[in-house]
Amino acid sequence: MRTVLAVAVAVVVGASAPAAAQWSTTEAQYLGGSALRDHVFSPPGFQNILRLQHASGWSRGENFFFVDLTCCEGAGAANRDVWGEWYTYLNIFTFSRGPLGGVSIMGGVNYGAQAKVLRFTPGARLGLDLPGFAFANIDVMWMVDRSAGLDGDGAPKDGNRLAVDFNWQLPFKIGPESFYLQGHGEWQNARDVETGGQAPYMILFQPQLRWDLGKFVSGSEDRILVGTELHVWLNKFGDPDADEVIPQVLVVYGF
Repeated sequence: MRTVLAVAVAVVVGASAPAAAQWSTTEAQYLGGSALRDHVFSPPGFQNILRLQHASGWSRGENFFFVDLTCCEGAGAANRDVWGEWYTYLNIFTFSRGPLGGVSIMGGVNYGAQAKVLRFTPGARLGLDLPGFAFANIDVMWMVDRSAGLDGDGAPKDGNRLAVDFNWQLPFKIGPESFYLQGHGEWQNARDVETGGQAPYMILFQPQLRWDLGKFVSGSEDRILVGTELHVWLNKFGDPDADEVIPQVLVVYGF
Protein backbone atom coordinates (compact mmCIF):
# COMPACT_ATOMS: atom_id res chain seq x y z
CA MET A 1 0.00 0.00 0.00
CA ARG A 2 2.84 2.39 0.81
CA THR A 3 4.37 1.74 -2.60
CA VAL A 4 1.08 2.54 -4.34
CA LEU A 5 0.68 5.80 -2.42
CA ALA A 6 4.27 6.81 -3.11
CA VAL A 7 3.81 6.24 -6.83
CA ALA A 8 0.53 8.20 -6.76
CA VAL A 9 2.12 11.20 -5.10
CA ALA A 10 5.11 11.09 -7.45
CA VAL A 11 2.92 11.01 -10.55
CA VAL A 12 0.70 13.85 -9.34
CA VAL A 13 3.60 16.05 -8.30
CA GLY A 14 5.47 15.38 -11.52
CA ALA A 15 2.44 16.01 -13.72
CA SER A 16 1.69 19.23 -11.85
CA ALA A 17 5.09 20.74 -12.58
CA PRO A 18 4.83 23.87 -14.77
CA ALA A 19 7.41 22.50 -17.20
CA ALA A 20 5.33 19.38 -17.79
CA ALA A 21 1.81 20.78 -18.04
CA GLN A 22 0.11 23.82 -19.57
CA TRP A 23 -2.89 23.28 -17.31
CA SER A 24 -3.57 21.05 -14.34
CA THR A 25 -6.18 20.40 -11.66
CA THR A 26 -5.81 18.29 -8.54
CA GLU A 27 -8.59 17.38 -6.11
CA ALA A 28 -9.01 15.70 -2.75
CA GLN A 29 -12.49 14.15 -2.52
CA TYR A 30 -14.49 12.50 0.22
CA LEU A 31 -17.40 10.19 -0.68
CA GLY A 32 -19.63 8.38 1.79
CA GLY A 33 -22.74 6.25 1.50
CA SER A 34 -24.40 2.86 1.93
CA ALA A 35 -25.60 0.33 -0.65
CA LEU A 36 -29.38 0.32 -1.10
CA ARG A 37 -29.51 -3.45 -0.66
CA ASP A 38 -27.24 -6.08 0.85
CA HIS A 39 -25.23 -8.37 -1.39
CA VAL A 40 -22.19 -10.56 -0.93
CA PHE A 41 -20.16 -8.16 -3.10
CA SER A 42 -21.54 -4.93 -1.59
CA PRO A 43 -19.54 -3.36 1.24
CA PRO A 44 -21.26 -3.71 4.63
CA GLY A 45 -22.32 -0.63 6.54
CA PHE A 46 -21.30 2.89 5.60
CA GLN A 47 -18.59 3.11 2.95
CA ASN A 48 -15.96 5.87 3.17
CA ILE A 49 -13.75 6.78 0.22
CA LEU A 50 -10.86 9.24 0.18
CA ARG A 51 -9.84 10.06 -3.38
CA LEU A 52 -6.85 11.89 -4.79
CA GLN A 53 -7.53 12.87 -8.40
CA HIS A 54 -5.39 14.73 -10.92
CA ALA A 55 -5.74 15.83 -14.54
CA SER A 56 -3.28 17.84 -16.62
CA GLY A 57 -2.67 18.70 -20.23
CA TRP A 58 -0.01 19.93 -22.62
CA SER A 59 0.03 20.83 -26.30
CA ARG A 60 -0.01 17.23 -27.52
CA GLY A 61 -1.99 15.36 -24.89
CA GLU A 62 -3.40 14.84 -21.42
CA ASN A 63 -2.92 12.81 -18.25
CA PHE A 64 -5.50 11.57 -15.75
CA PHE A 65 -4.89 9.76 -12.49
CA PHE A 66 -6.77 8.85 -9.31
CA VAL A 67 -6.27 6.75 -6.18
CA ASP A 68 -9.14 5.62 -3.92
CA LEU A 69 -8.65 4.60 -0.29
CA THR A 70 -11.80 2.72 0.76
CA CYS A 71 -13.02 1.54 4.16
CA CYS A 72 -16.42 0.46 5.44
CA GLU A 73 -17.96 0.82 8.87
CA GLY A 74 -16.79 -2.08 11.02
CA ALA A 75 -14.98 -3.57 8.02
CA GLY A 76 -12.24 -6.13 8.25
CA ALA A 77 -9.21 -6.25 5.99
CA ALA A 78 -11.28 -7.59 3.07
CA ASN A 79 -13.16 -4.29 2.82
CA ARG A 80 -10.20 -1.97 3.15
CA ASP A 81 -8.70 -1.37 -0.26
CA VAL A 82 -6.57 0.82 -2.49
CA TRP A 83 -7.62 1.20 -6.10
CA GLY A 84 -5.80 3.36 -8.64
CA GLU A 85 -6.09 4.17 -12.34
CA TRP A 86 -3.75 6.18 -14.56
CA TYR A 87 -4.26 7.14 -18.21
CA THR A 88 -2.23 9.15 -20.68
CA TYR A 89 -3.37 10.47 -24.07
CA LEU A 90 -1.42 11.59 -27.14
CA ASN A 91 -3.28 13.76 -29.68
CA ILE A 92 -3.15 12.45 -33.25
CA PHE A 93 -5.79 14.50 -35.07
CA THR A 94 -7.62 17.73 -34.19
CA PHE A 95 -10.78 18.93 -35.93
CA SER A 96 -12.21 22.44 -35.98
CA ARG A 97 -15.75 21.62 -37.14
CA GLY A 98 -18.48 19.20 -36.19
CA PRO A 99 -19.07 17.22 -33.00
CA LEU A 100 -15.75 15.34 -33.22
CA GLY A 101 -13.01 17.50 -31.72
CA GLY A 102 -10.06 15.16 -32.04
CA VAL A 103 -8.61 11.66 -31.88
CA SER A 104 -5.95 10.49 -29.43
CA ILE A 105 -4.19 7.23 -28.72
CA MET A 106 -4.20 6.22 -25.07
CA GLY A 107 -2.68 3.85 -22.59
CA GLY A 108 -3.37 3.18 -18.95
CA VAL A 109 -2.97 1.01 -15.88
CA ASN A 110 -5.57 -0.18 -13.32
CA TYR A 111 -4.37 -1.52 -9.98
CA GLY A 112 -6.26 -3.00 -7.00
CA ALA A 113 -4.26 -3.88 -3.89
CA GLN A 114 -6.69 -6.19 -2.05
CA ALA A 115 -7.69 -8.32 -5.06
CA LYS A 116 -4.20 -8.09 -6.64
CA VAL A 117 -5.68 -6.74 -9.85
CA LEU A 118 -3.43 -5.41 -12.62
CA ARG A 119 -4.78 -4.37 -16.01
CA PHE A 120 -3.31 -2.49 -18.96
CA THR A 121 -5.64 -0.45 -21.17
CA PRO A 122 -4.36 0.48 -24.64
CA GLY A 123 -6.90 2.19 -26.86
CA ALA A 124 -8.11 5.41 -28.45
CA ARG A 125 -10.03 8.51 -27.37
CA LEU A 126 -12.60 10.39 -29.41
CA GLY A 127 -12.77 13.96 -28.12
CA LEU A 128 -16.26 15.46 -28.59
CA ASP A 129 -17.07 19.12 -29.14
CA LEU A 130 -20.54 19.38 -27.59
CA PRO A 131 -22.28 22.72 -26.91
CA GLY A 132 -22.12 23.74 -23.27
CA PHE A 133 -19.78 20.95 -22.18
CA ALA A 134 -16.40 21.75 -20.66
CA PHE A 135 -15.27 18.38 -22.04
CA ALA A 136 -16.78 15.15 -23.35
CA ASN A 137 -14.88 12.08 -24.49
CA ILE A 138 -15.44 8.51 -25.59
CA ASP A 139 -12.59 6.17 -24.65
CA VAL A 140 -12.40 2.78 -26.38
CA MET A 141 -10.01 0.42 -24.58
CA TRP A 142 -8.82 -3.16 -24.77
CA MET A 143 -8.41 -4.32 -21.15
CA VAL A 144 -5.46 -6.69 -20.84
CA ASP A 145 -5.63 -8.60 -17.54
CA ARG A 146 -2.34 -9.36 -15.82
CA SER A 147 -3.78 -9.89 -12.34
CA ALA A 148 -2.34 -12.37 -9.85
CA GLY A 149 -5.45 -14.57 -9.98
CA LEU A 150 -6.26 -17.44 -7.65
CA ASP A 151 -2.76 -18.90 -7.88
CA GLY A 152 -1.41 -15.59 -6.55
CA ASP A 153 -3.93 -15.36 -3.68
CA GLY A 154 -5.93 -12.72 -5.53
CA ALA A 155 -9.41 -12.48 -6.98
CA PRO A 156 -10.27 -14.75 -9.95
CA LYS A 157 -8.55 -13.52 -13.08
CA ASP A 158 -10.69 -12.23 -15.96
CA GLY A 159 -10.12 -12.66 -19.65
CA ASN A 160 -9.20 -9.70 -21.82
CA ARG A 161 -12.16 -7.61 -22.99
CA LEU A 162 -13.38 -4.45 -24.66
CA ALA A 163 -14.39 -1.40 -22.62
CA VAL A 164 -16.09 1.82 -23.77
CA ASP A 165 -16.18 4.80 -21.40
CA PHE A 166 -18.05 8.11 -21.82
CA ASN A 167 -16.74 10.87 -19.54
CA TRP A 168 -17.92 14.45 -19.37
CA GLN A 169 -18.35 17.72 -17.47
CA LEU A 170 -21.31 20.06 -18.00
CA PRO A 171 -21.18 23.35 -16.06
CA PHE A 172 -24.41 25.30 -15.54
CA LYS A 173 -25.89 28.04 -13.38
CA ILE A 174 -29.10 28.45 -11.42
CA GLY A 175 -29.28 32.15 -10.66
CA PRO A 176 -25.90 33.19 -9.26
CA GLU A 177 -25.00 29.64 -8.19
CA SER A 178 -22.54 27.53 -10.18
CA PHE A 179 -23.05 23.79 -10.61
CA TYR A 180 -21.33 20.95 -12.45
CA LEU A 181 -22.80 17.70 -13.73
CA GLN A 182 -19.91 15.37 -14.47
CA GLY A 183 -18.73 11.81 -14.28
CA HIS A 184 -18.42 8.76 -16.47
CA GLY A 185 -20.26 5.67 -17.65
CA GLU A 186 -18.38 2.53 -18.68
CA TRP A 187 -19.47 -0.66 -20.45
CA GLN A 188 -17.38 -3.83 -20.63
CA ASN A 189 -18.32 -6.82 -22.74
CA ALA A 190 -18.69 -10.41 -21.54
CA ARG A 191 -15.45 -12.26 -20.80
CA ASP A 192 -14.08 -15.61 -19.69
CA VAL A 193 -13.25 -16.03 -16.00
CA GLU A 194 -10.60 -18.13 -14.27
CA THR A 195 -13.17 -20.16 -12.34
CA GLY A 196 -14.74 -21.34 -15.59
CA GLY A 197 -17.56 -20.15 -17.80
CA GLN A 198 -18.20 -16.60 -18.88
CA ALA A 199 -19.12 -13.46 -16.96
CA PRO A 200 -21.80 -11.18 -18.49
CA TYR A 201 -21.33 -7.59 -19.58
CA MET A 202 -20.72 -4.97 -16.89
CA ILE A 203 -21.84 -1.34 -16.59
CA LEU A 204 -20.37 1.19 -14.15
CA PHE A 205 -22.10 4.59 -13.99
CA GLN A 206 -20.83 7.33 -11.62
CA PRO A 207 -22.39 10.77 -12.23
CA GLN A 208 -21.64 13.63 -9.83
CA LEU A 209 -23.64 16.78 -9.16
CA ARG A 210 -21.43 19.52 -7.66
CA TRP A 211 -22.30 22.88 -6.16
CA ASP A 212 -19.50 25.46 -6.00
CA LEU A 213 -19.24 26.96 -2.50
CA GLY A 214 -15.97 28.69 -3.23
CA LYS A 215 -17.57 32.11 -3.59
CA PHE A 216 -18.23 32.07 0.15
CA VAL A 217 -14.46 31.88 0.71
CA SER A 218 -12.47 34.72 -0.85
CA GLY A 219 -10.47 33.57 -3.89
CA SER A 220 -11.68 29.97 -3.69
CA GLU A 221 -14.05 29.65 -6.68
CA ASP A 222 -14.01 26.10 -8.08
CA ARG A 223 -11.98 24.91 -5.08
CA ILE A 224 -14.62 24.02 -2.48
CA LEU A 225 -17.56 22.00 -3.79
CA VAL A 226 -20.24 19.79 -2.25
CA GLY A 227 -22.79 17.52 -3.83
CA THR A 228 -23.53 13.89 -4.49
CA GLU A 229 -22.31 10.95 -6.54
CA LEU A 230 -24.60 8.11 -7.58
CA HIS A 231 -22.59 4.89 -7.88
CA VAL A 232 -24.35 2.30 -10.06
CA TRP A 233 -22.61 -0.99 -10.87
CA LEU A 234 -24.55 -3.58 -12.88
CA ASN A 235 -23.28 -7.18 -12.87
CA LYS A 236 -20.58 -6.29 -10.35
CA PHE A 237 -17.55 -8.59 -10.62
CA GLY A 238 -19.36 -10.50 -13.38
CA ASP A 239 -22.19 -11.67 -11.12
CA PRO A 240 -25.57 -11.28 -12.89
CA ASP A 241 -27.30 -10.99 -9.48
CA ALA A 242 -24.97 -8.26 -8.18
CA ASP A 243 -26.48 -4.91 -9.12
CA GLU A 244 -25.11 -2.29 -6.72
CA VAL A 245 -26.53 1.21 -6.14
CA ILE A 246 -24.84 3.54 -3.63
CA PRO A 247 -25.95 7.20 -3.27
CA GLN A 248 -23.01 9.11 -1.77
CA VAL A 249 -22.37 12.50 -0.28
CA LEU A 250 -19.48 14.32 -1.95
CA VAL A 251 -17.04 16.95 -0.65
CA VAL A 252 -14.29 18.27 -2.96
CA TYR A 253 -11.29 20.48 -2.31
CA GLY A 254 -9.31 21.54 -5.38
CA PHE A 255 -5.74 22.76 -5.32
